[in-house]
Amino acid sequence: MKLVFFNLREDEKSALESWRNAHPEVEIDVYTEELTSANKHLLEGKEGVVLAQNKPFERDVYEYAKEQGIKVFATRSAGFDIYDLELMSELGIKMTNVPSYSPNAIAEHVLTSALRISRNTNKIQRNIEKHNFSWNPGILSRELRTLTVGVIGTGRIGTQAARLFNALGSKVLGYDVYQNEAAKEVLDYVENLDDLIANSDIITIHMPAIKEYNHMVNDEFLAKMKDNSILLNAARGMLVDTKAVLRALDSGKLLGAGLDVYENEGKYVPKNFEGKEFDDKLLQTLIDRDDVIYTPHTAFYTETAIQNLVEGGLEAAVEVVTTGTSANVVNR
Repeated sequence: MKLVFFNLREDEKSALESWRNAHPEVEIDVYTEELTSANKHLLEGKEGVVLAQNKPFERDVYEYAKEQGIKVFATRSAGFDIYDLELMSELGIKMTNVPSYSPNAIAEHVLTSALRISRNTNKIQRNIEKHNFSWNPGILSRELRTLTVGVIGTGRIGTQAARLFNALGSKVLGYDVYQNEAAKEVLDYVENLDDLIANSDIITIHMPAIKEYNHMVNDEFLAKMKDNSILLNAARGMLVDTKAVLRALDSGKLLGAGLDVYENEGKYVPKNFEGKEFDDKLLQTLIDRDDVIYTPHTAFYTETAIQNLVEGGLEAAVEVVTTGTSANVVNR
């Protein structure tokens, strides 16, 4: 069996090497670059592609993959919104993802952001840097056990986030079209999303990136939230209207926002712009604010998650090449 592995990062090398040693029957060509029209010839003679694209590729890449007998594109991620699933289905190519690689990693990050915002750590640190060690109402904090947390989307990640908040004594509400029996152990479901929005001090979003949810968090959504509340998004950037969040912060509607994702991040994440021109004024505004914790899509970024993503992508590719399908196929 012959696979090709694109977008190799330094942090993935150990996991890839371990998997290769355990599967000597699988031949893997490895490249650090993304798959593009310019290097699509690297698909020649392969049966499966394992990748972690940051931007879409052109139609000719899919068509060339079909010509070369590629059976599967296996993304090393849960999200797959940048891929053309309809075209792949037409061409008879399977697409797989890694739906669960470490829900706890993202849940921990969400909890950490909630703690940092509720305890005003950014504001306190900025005061310390100016040698202002005073106590004042601007840094007075609230304990999580006194707050209600609303979880929108109660799949694996949302449920784990609920579990962590519940363990600290928060009342946790949940909303999902498809209720999760496991989640009911740590949260109370509401039937109406507006009820969750109106009754939550902290809202954390764990929804997929689909067209219907684009900018689901907008001015109307934010206006329904409690005053001095906290918004957390470690799901997908397109779910949140960034300018609306800034307006809510300026008005005092929001105490703070923890954003691990940004709607225009594709150009920047995960790249190093240190010492280079940076022209996204909206993102720079998020970075500069004391009441925003922005992280570059790193909520998932733990040793456990990286290992699971590499192994999950490779194993799904092998499964499709071997059997024609996989439980992780997303374009049936």
